[in-house]
Amino acid sequence: MSLRKSPQLTPALLAAARQNAQHCTGPRSAAAKQNVKLNALKHGAYVSDENLRQSMLALGEDPEQFQTLTEELMSAFGPGDALWEKQIEDLARLYWRRERLERAQAGLKRRALQAIDDWQHRRQQEMARVTFDASQHEMLDVNLSESTDRGVTLRKTLSLVEVIQDQVKQRTFRPRQVGVLESLYKSVMGWRAALICKLLQRFCDAPRLAEQLADEEERQFLREIGAPTEPPGEPEHQELLRLFEEEIASLQEEFAYAEQANEERAEIEREACLAPEGETWRMLLRQEAPLDRSIDRKVRILLRLRKEATNPPVAPDGRDDGARMENIEEAIGSDISPEDSQGIETVENLKMKERCANVYENKGPAFREEQDSGVRIQDSGA
Repeated sequence: MSLRKSPQLTPALLAAARQNAQHCTGPRSAAAKQNVKLNALKHGAYVSDENLRQSMLALGEDPEQFQTLTEELMSAFGPGDALWEKQIEDLARLYWRRERLERAQAGLKRRALQAIDDWQHRRQQEMARVTFDASQHEMLDVNLSESTDRGVTLRKTLSLVEVIQDQVKQRTFRPRQVGVLESLYKSVMGWRAALICKLLQRFCDAPRLAEQLADEEERQFLREIGAPTEPPGEPEHQELLRLFEEEIASLQEEFAYAEQANEERAEIEREACLAPEGETWRMLLRQEAPLDRSIDRKVRILLRLRKEATNPPVAPDGRDDGARMENIEEAIGSDISPEDSQGIETVENLKMKERCANVYENKGPAFREEQDSGVRIQDSGA
């Protein structure tokens, strides 16, 4: 409920409202009305005859192709009267809607494929941004963007670890190296990466440790707390290089697995584009079967009309020409063979049983007992 009270209608307020209403009257000229006529157009399946051509142009279709389709159908089914022309026009529209439906389905598939291509293109760009040579030592001072893709993250880690390894080979040690490794591994640091960080920290602290060892008091203090009193030497350097080799080999193996998984995922996604999901796709499939049935029905009617034009039927006594469509409907039904009729009847019975089961399921057991009691009463009355 609104807390604002409605204003009291005064003559001045009414006059202002009437004046403001003159600014929102909609289009007035013929050109403006023509422009906004199809603002609510979505798929153009049920557009009126007068707006048919304009709706085709709005949907990017060629009205001349529709006219050509109508003329081809008229030539295929032979000349006839006004009823025959009306059936031809309806059949042309049905075929046109069927082609439009196929284009819509193809468009959904192309949209899904385009999304996969865009995803792969973005992934390639991210991969290029984190791939660089081990000699580019300045990349340790650059803050690279994070990525949610496992392969891109591994490629970034591999590139930076190779840069640090190259610096270690040249005996260049910086505190930045340890910080970069800790930021790369974060909460997933394994034992090998932990040992690398520990050894790197010792080499980085070696100059400061040499200064502390020069002072006897500092040396005694380091001995008391159990800290190393000797700077790391060649054995520790070789051990660090060995750990780097093993860590890089492990990262390369993980990266190869991630790339293989990405290729398989892209292939799966492309195959899944052949059967898109979603309410739009289900709606298109629901429209497909009724359209096929309508097209088949119209073709049967036209074939019957052509048959009548060749062999005109004799109207029975007491019946006028107004029953022509009834004869056509009866002829369409008579075209079905006994086997097809039996199959159709079986399908209809199955559909009826399924509908009854759905009703029972939705209504509950009380409704089923009520229906069963009604059937028993009818049987006893009979």
